[in-house]
This record gives sequence, C-alpha cells and structure tokens, in this order.
Amino acid sequence: MPSLNRSRVQIRTTTCVILFLLTSFGICSGGFGNPVTDDVSRLLLLLKNNIPKDYKIPINHIPKNMSGVCWFLLNIYPLEQSLRELAQVFGAISSNKDNIMLFITMLQNLPHIEQMKNESLTMQMFKCHYREVKWPTGQYFDYVRAILNSAGKGKGGFRCAPPPCPAPSSAPGKKQSTKCRGVNNCGTFC
Repeated sequence: MPSLNRSRVQIRTTTCVILFLLTSFGICSGGFGNPVTDDVSRLLLLLKNNIPKDYKIPINHIPKNMSGVCWFLLNIYPLEQSLRELAQVFGAISSNKDNIMLFITMLQNLPHIEQMKNESLTMQMFKCHYREVKWPTGQYFDYVRAILNSAGKGKGGFRCAPPPCPAPSSAPGKKQSTKCRGVNNCGTFC
C-alpha cells in the first residue's frame, strides 16, 4: 500500500502544480501577460538539465521570417504534437513526463487557440513553409520559451498572409520536392 499512497501524493502534487501554473499563467484571472513566470522558467531549465543535451527532439515548425505576426499561432499545434511525442519517451511516473504534460496544458489553454481552431485554412496556406527539424534539448526548450513569450505579447485578430511557396525545381526526370528546404527564390531561409 505504500506505493498507492505515494501515487496519490504525486497526483495531488501534480494537480496543485498545474493549478498554480495556470493561475500564474493568467488563465483564471482573465488577464494575459507574460506566461513565462519564474516557475515556468524553472521547469524549462529543469527539463533542459534532465534530458541529455545531445538528445535531438523532432518538431515541425515555421520560421519567424516566413510567418510574421502569425508565427506563434502557426507553431502552437506542431509544438504540442512534438511535446506529446517527447512525453511518450518517459515512463508513467517520470517527473519529466509530468513537466512536459504541464506545458501541453499551458499551450492548450492559450487564449489564441480558439482563433487557430477557426483558421485551419491558414495553416494549410502555410503548409509549404513548415520544416522538419531535430533540435538539441537546449534549443528545443528555448523555442518553447519563445512560443510562450510570443503568445503573451499577441493580441489576437491576426490576418495571416503567407509568402509565396518556393517554386519547385523543374528539371526533367527529377521528382519535384513539396517540402521547403534551404533558401527559397526570394533569398529567405525557409
């Protein structure tokens, strides 16, 4: 029975931490300032230190220069998916998994999420600009921080207009690539 009591304590602790973070995040108060509080910063640092630095974490994302003010909106869902996959790497009672699940909850409770649900067409318009990358742990969690910081600054009501998709190469006999890799025709990195 000692493990059952320990599980209950962990569940209660996790619930308290989630409620505390969501309250700090501004969800309950209706206000929305900078979501990266000291507690969130500590959790990001903890994850950066607990996961090996040479571990490569996969994610699909759109660089800022391709999406402008819509950058964080277009990257919230892919980040959530990436965090879910990362959480699956850890065992059921792992603190890393619990902490990653907290970030997923934070992303799901962003006020801008409703706007993105209504603008799935926008995500399709940007589809050619998404990149598949594998980042080292530090860079990955810096990206999580950047998304949360951008979400805190966003006011919503964005009109997202994507830049043109890169022209596929038209060499005869070559299969045309539908993914954006490297520098497009306009000289911007995609």
